[in-house]
Amino acid sequence: MPLYRCSVPEGSVSLEKRHEVARAFTDVHSGATGAPRSFVQVVFSEDEAEFADEYYIDGGNRAGRPESLKRRLLSDMKATFSEITGVPVENIGGRITEGRAAWSLHGGVPTPEPGQEGPEWYAEAAAD
Repeated sequence: MPLYRCSVPEGSVSLEKRHEVARAFTDVHSGATGAPRSFVQVVFSEDEAEFADEYYIDGGNRAGRPESLKRRLLSDMKATFSEITGVPVENIGGRITEGRAAWSLHGGVPTPEPGQEGPEWYAEAAAD
């Protein structure tokens, strides 16, 4: 499950803007990777200097994607966050870390390696 955690100063990003950011991050991730929109998770926390930057995007994704894609994802996330919130992109830190696909589950179904998903897996993972 792709997870993007946005650390922001207390009271700096309204609930409305957070919703916009979450929708935009979902668009960026799904558009770049083909992941179903329902798999993308975006959370916000108001943290005290956990990272050196006041605004920080900490992305976690499945291992196995090219470095160029990870760089593009982070760059697009920062640009999108900046556009929506008005925070200059140079004031937004970030990283994307990876975990092995087998370490995550969707609907109780182990996640396949990137590129190994098929219609059957998507249907099984999305089933209630």
